[in-house]
Amino acid sequence: MRQKTKNIALSAAVMITVLVCIVFYSGYTRQQICRESTANLLSTYSQVTKTFNMFVQRNWNVLEVWGKDLEDLDGDPDASRKWRIYVEERATWQYSEAVLFNEENQYWTVGGRQGDAPHMKAALAELYASDGPIVTSYISSKGVRKVMFAMQVQPITIDGVTYTSLALCYDNTTLENLLGGLAYEGQSAYGGQSDCYIVRTNGDVVLSTEPRTVIPEQLTNLFDYLEDNTETYQIDFSQTRSAVQQKETGGVTYDIASTRYYLVYQPVGVKDWSIIGVVPASAVESGMNAVQANTILLLLALFAVILFGMSKIFYNEAKMRRERAEAEKQELQRRKEIADEMFEGMARLVDRFAICDLDTDRYEDHERKKEDLYPPEGSFRELREEISRKYVALTDGENAKLTRMLSPENLRAQLKTPEDALKFEYAARDKSAFLMMTVVPCGWEEGRLTRVMIIAQDMGRQHLLQELANTDALTGLLNKRYFDAVVGALERRGQAFALFYLDLDRFKPVNDTYGHAMGDRLLQEVGKRLQGCIRGSDYAFRLGGDEFALLLVGELSAEDCRRKATKVGIAVAEVYQLDGNDIFIGTSCGWSLFPSECPSAEQARLLADKRMYADKQRRHALYDHGLRAD
Repeated sequence: MRQKTKNIALSAAVMITVLVCIVFYSGYTRQQICRESTANLLSTYSQVTKTFNMFVQRNWNVLEVWGKDLEDLDGDPDASRKWRIYVEERATWQYSEAVLFNEENQYWTVGGRQGDAPHMKAALAELYASDGPIVTSYISSKGVRKVMFAMQVQPITIDGVTYTSLALCYDNTTLENLLGGLAYEGQSAYGGQSDCYIVRTNGDVVLSTEPRTVIPEQLTNLFDYLEDNTETYQIDFSQTRSAVQQKETGGVTYDIASTRYYLVYQPVGVKDWSIIGVVPASAVESGMNAVQANTILLLLALFAVILFGMSKIFYNEAKMRRERAEAEKQELQRRKEIADEMFEGMARLVDRFAICDLDTDRYEDHERKKEDLYPPEGSFRELREEISRKYVALTDGENAKLTRMLSPENLRAQLKTPEDALKFEYAARDKSAFLMMTVVPCGWEEGRLTRVMIIAQDMGRQHLLQELANTDALTGLLNKRYFDAVVGALERRGQAFALFYLDLDRFKPVNDTYGHAMGDRLLQEVGKRLQGCIRGSDYAFRLGGDEFALLLVGELSAEDCRRKATKVGIAVAEVYQLDGNDIFIGTSCGWSLFPSECPSAEQARLLADKRMYADKQRRHALYDHGLRAD
């Protein structure tokens, strides 16, 4: 009995000791989980911040390049058309509008719209008060939040109005996709449950992702909402406001509707803005809570082992180590998945990037173009030598070498912190390509830089390829591909236009009599005459063979179209003198109006084609009677 009492007392003592240890461990690990979760969120949003800054810098670089190109168009009577073509060829950058402004709030868009923008008064005042480029947000005349990148440029006169600034405007949805794609969109580590905001120091929302939490859409001030919907005993948001105003980095937790959330904040490096991340605690802590629960279960198992015998202790300790190792492995895999998602977000913004290991002298190249510049992987040293052989640094002179600049020693000397970056420009020796390179750190071990990301954006060859793809090689007119793109763009914007379809008459006898070479020369001359029949804001296309199209932008009447068809017919019918031969041809023409006559672009095409066919039948009937149709 006495031994039994001792055993019971010993068991009770062991049980109380284990329970006390479990309670202490739960409190301790809860604090650690909170700190680790906050640190992981801040690290992730730091990568989002870097990518956003790259997006901002890219837009400023674009504005600088475009601003210089605008100087060449000042005073050109064809400036509006040339500038429109120039900008539309770069429309793949997803901006909603490229706009010229002046200090009187007057604007001109590449779509041909112009007028006054009183809702832009505050944004333009900020621009003209600045010494350099700015990024700001504003509410459009339709009540839509937009973000504007702008800079002052040399004055340029278009349609009698002088403009002094250039801006790229983005819908909030475009930047929402940028932030959402990087902050756990889709099947992410946090289940796509996070909200991401960029706010001013007072909490006013500049842009945001589509809310995934209980926070509503179209939020004006984030902190005001949280103060109104969070119990005061939980958190004092005045401290968070103060921290954001002081451009500090940190995080807090709070409850809304019985759900606990993490809120992390850090400055983005643009104006006084900060990035705010809001993520449910369940999504952030799921992996760590599992580790905590498993650990508690192991402690209980240890208690059972102690009760039944010391022989099981070493076995359970080994099991604990194995499970902890597996948990660490899963954590490393989770972090790798986050990094992979960040790289995928990067690939949507840049032409190529490479991950380089400075310790192993290896790299992996991620090329988005069909034609790779370099092998997908290999020696980092050989990559540096290849770049130095093919390219020269524009900022360092013709004899500059990139090998030393990209050496591990120089990179470690230049990149001291995760926020550092090394930026420079270089071009091919034959001027066939122009690239902007940025090197950022992406891997550290015990404070030592081990991996870098080299980001390259091709700014030269892209323009050349697009220009060649949109132009007819024989006549120099725009081609069928670009015709479809322009018509589609005008229809989406609701821009009125007149469409003319033209088919040459008596062209086949020219080929049969004089040969195809003479026929090609004749097509070239027709292209020149058609180009001379339109305004600078209009378009001339060769659709194929002897088929052409004209696109006149703006409101026109039926009478205007008939006069234009007559003018074109006279121009085409003028005698062609080629190699001493007088050649006579004509043209059949059909036209249509969008949207006054046809509610869709497709209907406009069908009507213009129908009228052209009717005109061709009429002309053939005249030819059969020996009369000239023109």
